[in-house]
Amino acid sequence: QVVGLFHGHGRATQPIGFRRQTTLCIESLQPPDYVKVPVVSEDPKEVLAEMPELLLSGPRPVAAGQDSEVAPNAAALSRPLDQPLLPAAEVSVTAATSSQSVPQPRFAELSNGTRVVCIDRGGMCASLGLFVEVGSRHEQPDQCFLPHALELMAFRSSAHLSHMRTLKTLEQLGAAASCRVGREDILYQCDTLREYVPVLLPLMLANVLCPSNLPEEVFEAQKHVAEARAMLEENTEGLLAELLHQTAYQGNTLGNRLYADEDNLPHFTAESIQAYVQRECTPDRFIIVGVNTDFDELCKWTVRSFAEHEAHRGATLKTTTVPQSSRPVAPAAYTGGDTRVEAPNPLCHLMLGWEMEGGWNGPTLAAVTVLQMFLGGGGSFSTGGPGKGMHTRMYTEVLNRHHWVESCQASSVMYMDSGIFTVYATVVPQHASEFITVMARIFRGVSQISPVELKRAKNALKSSIHMNLEMRAVMMEDMGRQLVLSKKVGTAQEFGCMVDAVTAQDLLNVLRKCLQTEPTVVAFGAIEKVPSYEEIKTTLAASCPEPPRT
Repeated sequence: QVVGLFHGHGRATQPIGFRRQTTLCIESLQPPDYVKVPVVSEDPKEVLAEMPELLLSGPRPVAAGQDSEVAPNAAALSRPLDQPLLPAAEVSVTAATSSQSVPQPRFAELSNGTRVVCIDRGGMCASLGLFVEVGSRHEQPDQCFLPHALELMAFRSSAHLSHMRTLKTLEQLGAAASCRVGREDILYQCDTLREYVPVLLPLMLANVLCPSNLPEEVFEAQKHVAEARAMLEENTEGLLAELLHQTAYQGNTLGNRLYADEDNLPHFTAESIQAYVQRECTPDRFIIVGVNTDFDELCKWTVRSFAEHEAHRGATLKTTTVPQSSRPVAPAAYTGGDTRVEAPNPLCHLMLGWEMEGGWNGPTLAAVTVLQMFLGGGGSFSTGGPGKGMHTRMYTEVLNRHHWVESCQASSVMYMDSGIFTVYATVVPQHASEFITVMARIFRGVSQISPVELKRAKNALKSSIHMNLEMRAVMMEDMGRQLVLSKKVGTAQEFGCMVDAVTAQDLLNVLRKCLQTEPTVVAFGAIEKVPSYEEIKTTLAASCPEPPRT
């Protein structure tokens, strides 16, 4: 995922790699310029007349004497392949437009507070996303399972369609639909042919506007709670990441459990889910993102989806909308701590974390992301070609030197007001204590960064940003997450400028700031040789790189 990046602007007044700079961060980005769109009712006949014709079984046969304009698909199929489908003038205009302009995101805000962002790159397949700004961080510990309950109830019965008809509609359209829950948002996602966006948009919005929440479907969703837990336990890295959050933010906000547990089943009811949707899933917390869709069409069909819902329930959303400002967002309180789970595993899994104050909106966003690319890492055996990071410090100084390290990877996760810089490693159990010493050496070595290493880390990061944004689903999620995190959307070029401005001194400063916070330690598997929390804390705190001598 692209979200999680960037900072810094410098001038060469000191030796290369250690020059001073004025920080550049998310605050420097301009807020979106929203087009105001009212939610108004229309004649249902006019709406139906503009609905796309669903040729689910192929093109309709052309009757004898029927005009080809009435059956454009048949006319296209009958045209020889060496003849263009579009007139020559239209082809030349389209080519000139595509070569001279770079697609830019456009923004709109409906009268009920819903935000719409769209970018049209001209592709035949579209990615639609509905972000709802609710998540486990906004709930009390005994209610934090409800966002996950919404994920388990996604794309079931609604006022529009039954569960079976919803599934059959998605199947016949060849659409892919999914839902994922996060600590700060829920994402409903659909990938489809762009002409079917008017069909899938109201189907997707129905998850939060008019879900049926039938008791039998709630009972079926409850069965998936144990399955989700089992899948999490099978994914060791995912399990440790969840334990890391619960340990790093003990008893508050980002430390709330992300997934429902068996203990929550008595409260996992149709009534509790319906009450949660009505209370928290208000239109002013909706963000609709479209990639490869027309901006005006996306706004039009979004308005029609809300207008239909208003007419169905005989009320006006404007009068029942709860302003987002009425829900105070408690700041994340980082605590650090130690969690150890002994399990039958041949390896010792270690995840170490430190707080990144300010998170996505902090001044060190770019520096910490370049730092994680500089440290890099991976597995002791992997396949692939250039660009895998084989010259990063974790490879050259850890994996290539210590055969008992199976994998070692630096990464970071960012939220709107806090973040965590992490190192995840799997080692042979008897060398767990030695690994902490190795990591202390790696951190001290950050003070010796060559210009080549710094440039390589920056180039790798910028390359990763541009390569990931080529995928429409990634671009859709990136724009939505940026709006959730900061209410701004930065382009790849803007983030690239932030990356270019990062200096070696920035990496030293951000690492030193990290190591001065309370560490979070999570150990799993064969953990008998893992040092005590105080030993780990003392060893790593003493590894703070010294500032360069000038």
